[in-house]
Amino acid sequence: MTDTRPAGVTAIVVLCVATALASLAVALLTAMGRISLSSGAFLLGGGFEQLGPIAFVLYAAMLFLLALALWRRWRFARQTTVLVAIIGVALAVPAISSAVTDSRLFAIAREGVQIIVRVMIVFYMSQEPIKDWFAQR
Repeated sequence: MTDTRPAGVTAIVVLCVATALASLAVALLTAMGRISLSSGAFLLGGGFEQLGPIAFVLYAAMLFLLALALWRRWRFARQTTVLVAIIGVALAVPAISSAVTDSRLFAIAREGVQIIVRVMIVFYMSQEPIKDWFAQR
């Protein structure tokens, strides 16, 4: 395997940065009183949005750090990414269950896409070429 960064890793880094920026935007807007805390619930899941804007800032910081770790191929970046994705799937289960029970199609689609993307990340990061690329460092 070469030293060239796999395209999937770059895509995950971009996704982390984009989600972190969205989380910072929600934190700023909720701190200013422009939107309610529940407006950003789809980002955090599990009811963590009720902790206030600081929860969104902490989530953004974690995602920026994860993106940096992946970009620089830090030692435990791959395992941490898998763990964060698995936790994200677990936190999305109550939201999608509620959406299905209430027949809210947009919420079903939104939560379903989040679950699918996270499972794809776990699958991709578990592939041997990606494991080998991170092990080369």
